[in-house]
Amino acid sequence: MTATPANRKVDALLWLAGGKSNREAAEAAGVSPTTVAAWKRQPTFAAELAAVRALYEERPQDGRAIVGRLQEAKERLSPHAPKVVAGGTFRVRVNIPPGSSARQREQLTARAIARGLRAVREAES
Repeated sequence: MTATPANRKVDALLWLAGGKSNREAAEAAGVSPTTVAAWKRQPTFAAELAAVRALYEERPQDGRAIVGRLQEAKERLSPHAPKVVAGGTFRVRVNIPPGSSARQREQLTARAIARGLRAVREAES
C-alpha cells in the first residue's frame, strides 16, 4: 500500500488482527510502535481492529472478505478523503472553524481542492 495515513493504519490493522505485536505492526506500517499504541487508543481504530480481528478469527481463510473489510476500514479511517464520483468529478469536505478569516477559509478550501485533484489522478492511474 502507499504511505498515506489511512493506508498505514490499514497495514497495522492487518498485522494486529493476525496476532502480531505493536512493534511488528508498526514495522509493517512504517511507523513507530508508540504510534500504533496511540492508534489503538482511538475509538474508531479500536472498533475497526475489533471488527477485522473478529472476521479474521471467524474466517481466516477468506482473503476476499478480509480484504473487503480492510477496504471498509480504510474508508472509515479517512473520512475527510476526497470521494471520486462518476465522470472524474470529486467531492471534498472542507472544515472551516467558526471565526475563520476570509484568507483562512480560502486556504482551507484550496487545500481540499488539491486533495480532490490528487484523488482523481490516483483513481485514473
